[in-house]
Amino acid sequence: MFGIFRSKKYEPLNYELRKWFENSLLWLEEEFPEPKVEDRKIFLPTADNMPFIWNNDEDSVQKALKMVAGCMAIPENELELDFYETGITEINSGYNPIFLNNESDQAAGLYYEKDERGKYTIAIDKQFVNSPEHAIAIIAHELSHVKLLGEKRIEENDEHLTDLATVLFGFGIFCANTSFQYYQSSSGWGYSYQGYMNQDEWAYSLALLAYMRNEEKPDWANSLNPTLKKDFDRSLKYILDNEDEIFKFDPEPDK
Repeated sequence: MFGIFRSKKYEPLNYELRKWFENSLLWLEEEFPEPKVEDRKIFLPTADNMPFIWNNDEDSVQKALKMVAGCMAIPENELELDFYETGITEINSGYNPIFLNNESDQAAGLYYEKDERGKYTIAIDKQFVNSPEHAIAIIAHELSHVKLLGEKRIEENDEHLTDLATVLFGFGIFCANTSFQYYQSSSGWGYSYQGYMNQDEWAYSLALLAYMRNEEKPDWANSLNPTLKKDFDRSLKYILDNEDEIFKFDPEPDK
């Protein structure tokens, strides 16, 4: 009689999405087996995690590119860094204007295939030079294109898989934290978003990473913003409570 008042069992994502993330993360681990997932460094947006001082200039971005490329085993001499400007978009909401720093048709970063010189070009919107967290997130995503498309591991671009690759390479905190942010300007409130995965997807993928590393309460998760940290904790609890279902896949139907 009172069943209608029972709360629905929490599930981080629907079944199909969970299995996509689980299967894709296993595939990435197989493609990039070294170092082992439990030995990979998880990079944090803290000063003591940076091997150099961020001076809010293009040279800082170049140093970040070198750092991320080293972690992904991409030769620095195969990379060229460029910058461009998109400006800020103003939307008339009927009240105070809202400014979007990264509207869906304005890429925060660009990746170009290897040219005749044998170089991949990574281009970054100049507005992110002043934000190390955003700049590193963009670099990690664009260099994941190098690992997936450039190294011919996939034939067609897959932006969600590219986002997920940043998790395995240790830069998921940066990408997750910058995926969606509110901010206040002199004209009112606005928001910016970056990347292709939503907050629930980042939380679940990072929780899967923790599970693969046998970490029930990883210290690195404390660097997530509060909303993401809450979703991460719920996702990891779900995984630990349902271990018999994680990384288990339905058999393919007989052909």
